Amino acid sequence: MWDLLTGSDSQRQSLLGENLVAGQNTLYQWALELTSSQYISQVALAVTQEKLLEAREAIRRQQQRLNIQHQELETFCKNLAQHVDSRFRELNAEIHKIKVSDTADREFNRIVDAWEAKTNYRNLPWVVQVAFLARQVFSGAVASYELKSNDKKLYREWFVNRVVKSPRSQEIPDPHITPHNPFCSLADLLDKTRSDMADNGRTLEFAAALLEVRSVPRERLLKTPLLFTIATTLELAALPPEARPPKPADCAIGLCRAHIQPIDKTTDRRQFVETIVQETANDCMAIMATRPTITS
Repeated sequence: MWDLLTGSDSQRQSLLGENLVAGQNTLYQWALELTSSQYISQVALAVTQEKLLEAREAIRRQQQRLNIQHQELETFCKNLAQHVDSRFRELNAEIHKIKVSDTADREFNRIVDAWEAKTNYRNLPWVVQVAFLARQVFSGAVASYELKSNDKKLYREWFVNRVVKSPRSQEIPDPHITPHNPFCSLADLLDKTRSDMADNGRTLEFAAALLEVRSVPRERLLKTPLLFTIATTLELAALPPEARPPKPADCAIGLCRAHIQPIDKTTDRRQFVETIVQETANDCMAIMATRPTITS
């Protein structure tokens, strides 16, 4: 009866109950959403952490590959630089060798061509010509070539062949042509040389001075017996008549055999030139090898 009289209060209670129920449902839904959100967040965090680990591992592997590639590239560049430097040195040495050979070739031909054309040593006997010519050839670029290349055959054989076959040498009889050739004896050859210069004392003295051996160290004389004999013959022949021995060549040969080393008493044109070339070239090389190297 009271409720009927106070219907408004009942309605208020009903509304209150409905609101309470709605609030509870809302709270329940919020709790569910919160729980679900936390779960999703944990899953996302786990996935993210896993991806980060994978990314870090990938970065580490990539860094290792980059380090290896860098080392390989550095090694390659170093080896390439060494190869290029080595090749450059080889090419530079080859170019220098070609230059030395070309210079020696041109100088050799210039000197021998001039001799064959009779533009030098015209008033000297053949023996002295060969001695001077060999000294001129093997004291310059040809000697440098032999020192650098260690080739002691090319120009020496070339010199012998050019000189022996030259028309200027054909004027000198070869002992193989006739058994009575006066040049089969070394003493006869040197006496002929001395007599050809006897009429010109200044030329004889000049040749003797150029071939002088008294100031040459003994260790060099021991390796040049024929040059020693030629020079001694000219020196003895240039002495005043009262001091000059009757046979300077025989006396020079005797001095060589007694104080230097044994020397053949006979010779021929080719053997003579070959001996002169070997003695002169070796002597020039020995002198050049002892010279100090000048560097800029």
